[in-house]
Amino acid sequence: MIQHDTIYNNIATAAADFSRPTEFDFEALGAALVRTDSVMYRQVPSQEVLTAEAQAIYGPLTESVAPREHDRSAVNSSLTASVGFQSAVIVLLLLYVMLVYRFRSDIIEIFTNRKSLAEELEHTGQSSIYTRFFTTTIGVGILLLAIMIVKGADLSQQIAALDIQPWIAAFAVPTVIVVGAIVGAVQIALLWIIGRVAMCEYITSQLLRLRKICFSIFTISCAPTVLLYALSEIGDAKLILYLIGFEIVVIFLAFLYETYVLFAVKKISVLHWILYLCTVELFPVSLIVLTVMREF
Repeated sequence: MIQHDTIYNNIATAAADFSRPTEFDFEALGAALVRTDSVMYRQVPSQEVLTAEAQAIYGPLTESVAPREHDRSAVNSSLTASVGFQSAVIVLLLLYVMLVYRFRSDIIEIFTNRKSLAEELEHTGQSSIYTRFFTTTIGVGILLLAIMIVKGADLSQQIAALDIQPWIAAFAVPTVIVVGAIVGAVQIALLWIIGRVAMCEYITSQLLRLRKICFSIFTISCAPTVLLYALSEIGDAKLILYLIGFEIVVIFLAFLYETYVLFAVKKISVLHWILYLCTVELFPVSLIVLTVMREF
């Protein structure tokens, strides 16, 4: 009872100091409450509150250290959380919608009319009715591959353990696009050199057109899955990645079959077909993959 009376007396004293009855002096009331120990319910004069140095509490070896500002540049930044990656996904979506709307008749022909594909392979001119379609799908396909690779790298534990600077994450997709374009240019150059040296430019030109057709099929078929993969969380992304892998394997097996048929029809040895696959298709890609794996 005495403890509660102490609190009420302090409040009453503060209320008695009001200059006007209609005004409530919050400062006087606050001062009265502060002087009252809310735990022990006893009045503690503010001038008698004691303070202790850090050495007295933690020992004589204690040192006061100034707080350091957090270095935000060293934060591990996700590759897919960057503005560059998210902008690339939006651009891919817009380009894919434009591609389907603009070349919907060509897409139907590619997927349903095998005779049209055979005529395209036998075409000897510099351009064909599918020239603009192939050019557009190759550009969209390179961007699609870049997004897929960056998203896959972001799921890798080795990449996740690195301290990636934000500017590096922002340029991840453009860097992969440049590397992919260089690999494609090397493959085309190798085919051109083989055609000139072996005097089989007609066959190498057919191989180039076959590569365009298969890559266009890959772009049209895998773009929706890759977009879903790029926008998904880590747990769901792994499941979608298996679906993308299945699509790539099916398209690559179809490409292998078509190239084998082309070599067989031209009565070229199977050994030359294997050499073509190892030299043109596998060597440039494996060189890049091994270089990246060695770095990480």
